[in-house]
Amino acid sequence: MNELTYEQAMQKLEAMAQQMEQGKIGIDEMAERLREAQKLMKYCHEKLYEAEKNCKSLLNIEEKA
Repeated sequence: MNELTYEQAMQKLEAMAQQMEQGKIGIDEMAERLREAQKLMKYCHEKLYEAEKNCKSLLNIEEKA
């Protein structure tokens, strides 16, 4: 999953949500899709956390300069 960008992961999540809403995913496949969605959400959360941490670090460097 590390090869995905944040945007690509979000697009996958959105596509999954649409398929679920439209009933295009059967019950048998639902559990697998939910596990994949959980991994994608965790990945996106981690990417956002890293970006926030980097921004705060850059802002601290600029304030000290």
